Amino acid sequence: MDQTGIIGIMRTLTKWLVGISAVVVLSGCAAITGLQNEFVFPNSAEGPMARPVPVGAVQHWVTAKDGSKVEGWLFLPEGASASNQVPAVMFFHGNSDYIETKLEYPQYYTQRGIACLMVEYRGYRRSTGTPSEAAFAEDADAFFDFLASRPEINKGQIGAHGHSMGAAIAVGLATRKPIRTLVMVSAFKSMPSMLGRYMVPSFLARERFDNMAAVQAYHGPILILHGEKDEIVPVSHARELAKRGGNKVRLVITSPDDHDVPWNWETFGKTASEH
Repeated sequence: MDQTGIIGIMRTLTKWLVGISAVVVLSGCAAITGLQNEFVFPNSAEGPMARPVPVGAVQHWVTAKDGSKVEGWLFLPEGASASNQVPAVMFFHGNSDYIETKLEYPQYYTQRGIACLMVEYRGYRRSTGTPSEAAFAEDADAFFDFLASRPEINKGQIGAHGHSMGAAIAVGLATRKPIRTLVMVSAFKSMPSMLGRYMVPSFLARERFDNMAAVQAYHGPILILHGEKDEIVPVSHARELAKRGGNKVRLVITSPDDHDVPWNWETFGKTASEH
């Protein structure tokens, strides 16, 4: 075989290998994209599940533009009324929780004269629809409007409190609505930065949850709490968020707590009130 023939074979082999590589890469990207929902929204896979509304809670449903129905529970402190308006906090739980698994929060707030609205996510428990960053933002805005319209609530004193993914929803809401103060617990810098820990290229992240940008954009006071031993979201994320937020941020690192930050409630209360 002459040199021309050899060169032709080499070119054919090269094209063939490039084609196979492209197929492998594209298949891998598709698989990673498909698995992201299980990573970002793990509890949505469980589907609808009945649960009783706690005694004393006001159940409220938000109907999204696509027809999805999202559940929320409002807990009012004793004595709250149109003539005795109270401040309120919107609570957003982590991606592996539900509103009924975090009832210690409304108990804590209402005992201190603060109303607490627990917001569920699309696809979680009885809430219908498909979870996504855009869907959560739409629903958070709608729940804020509902809360601000309640006669018992001082709409000028509404705060947001979120844990992990919930912190991303809370700070996002704070950039769009008049949130008085913000509490971010176990927060990450962004979803691409989280996926990067598992060697997933940032451009493949379907959800952004850019907390770094949101912290900078929000002008109110922020309390950031993080467990020193957090193995899911390294404490370095909290430090970088605090640095980006500047003087409006108070950073509290609790030790030896992990991602769930099982804090002493008296210590948390003192920290929150000082903030």
